Amino acid sequence: MFLTITDVTGRRQTRIETTPYTIGRGSDNHLQLSDGQVSRHHAEILLENSTWRVRDRKSRFGTYVNGDRVPEAEIAVGDVFRIGETELRLQEDEASSISPASFDFRQVNALLAGLRALGSSQVLDEVLAIVLDSTLELTGAERGFILLAEAEGPLTLRLARADGRTILADERTSQRIPDEVFATGEDRIVTDLLDEAYAPKHAGTVALGIRHVLCTPLKVPQSGAGGERRIGVLYLDSRERGYLQQASTLHALAAEAALVIENARLTQEVLEREMAAQELRIAAGMQQSLLPPLRSTTKLADLAAMTTPCRAVGGDLFDYFELGDGTLAFSVADVAGKGPSAALLGAVVQGLFSAEVENLGEPAAVITRVNRALCRRAVASRFVTGFYGQISGDGHMCYCNAGHNPPFLVTDAGTTRLETGGTVLGLFQDGQYETGVASIAAGDMLVMYSDGVTEAENAAGDEFGEQRLIDCLAGARGRSAEQVLAHIQHVLATFTENAAQNDDVTMMAVKVR
Repeated sequence: MFLTITDVTGRRQTRIETTPYTIGRGSDNHLQLSDGQVSRHHAEILLENSTWRVRDRKSRFGTYVNGDRVPEAEIAVGDVFRIGETELRLQEDEASSISPASFDFRQVNALLAGLRALGSSQVLDEVLAIVLDSTLELTGAERGFILLAEAEGPLTLRLARADGRTILADERTSQRIPDEVFATGEDRIVTDLLDEAYAPKHAGTVALGIRHVLCTPLKVPQSGAGGERRIGVLYLDSRERGYLQQASTLHALAAEAALVIENARLTQEVLEREMAAQELRIAAGMQQSLLPPLRSTTKLADLAAMTTPCRAVGGDLFDYFELGDGTLAFSVADVAGKGPSAALLGAVVQGLFSAEVENLGEPAAVITRVNRALCRRAVASRFVTGFYGQISGDGHMCYCNAGHNPPFLVTDAGTTRLETGGTVLGLFQDGQYETGVASIAAGDMLVMYSDGVTEAENAAGDEFGEQRLIDCLAGARGRSAEQVLAHIQHVLATFTENAAQNDDVTMMAVKVR
């Protein structure tokens, strides 16, 4: 049998599971009412010979059945009786309550599969709402909270709901009780927060009219080691104490709910990783589209380039420009660090070089302006190494090396390291740079590279080094730029074998025509 209660706070329902079923303002009643016209022990409901009766317990303001004040009266299903300003109706209606057997968490798992297929980013939120709403309907509690432990940290409130599937506007609740339940892994039932042992610690909750609390841990099996792992708590409270008799049912429900919540959390983590991976793939495509073609032929030289980031995106870059007077300008750069942050700064550096080369300034002037622009942006703990050069039609090449691995110029006279320049970019506003000059002839080869080439390691931890790179350049004047890069890549891959790439690898070869 059920009892529907209607008062100034709205309508709710509770189950009559034992008789006499006592009603009053005192905390020792089955149904506790806060109405000022209700006596501490006001009335009781009895079942005698299959007949339901309500009996007044000498209350001050009386008990009324169908409008008449009575000391005792027979009541039938549907009859309304009043205590103070509260109306109560006896109902044989189980539709408003969900029996434990009728709620099946398989429907939540089916929802999980659907959300996973849709790529929903709200998997966990959806599941928490379903679990909490179902729990409130099952137990008859007025408020429910789910608190989850986040990465070894304290419990964090993830959802607060009221009966009727509504979001709870006031999320104030006891913090002490959930913390104790999570720490001990044991249920906690508080029959009355007004008791002397609890009242001083829960004044805020009592001020809301909340008197009764039921809290149970959420546990999942511990993978590998056996046992259980606590992931959070399920916390319920109410002004009435009837729902406290659902403690055993709630404990069983919490065990199922914990598994569903953990599955939802894992599902959401997978979806978030997949979304992040997709965003990185898009970023990698955009980064590649910002680079010039890997092969190019100009009036003065043939060019070949390649870049392979060690992650989805990298901080290495190369670029080249054929200017209006026929001059060929080119650059390579390496941003300190790896991944998306290095890639973002690399895009900025590429834009700065693109803006400066049109000024037709000598390399030291171009590098100086790029350095000052980076210093103005003051990107913390980030610097850039770079090399910028120009080839003109008079048989000369001028360049400036800003802390970058010195490129190699291969001529008839041998192999030369191009080191003239200055310090790295982005650290010193007043950095000083010099322009270096080299004579070139048809067939000469310039090879630029990032430190990902010379610092590449094999399985034994040995570095590729400059000497192996120099050895790769033997006979470079007799090969095309593309052939030289292909040969270096082959030797490098043979050296590293299956060792993981630990840095971005970038190279550009310029064959003078």
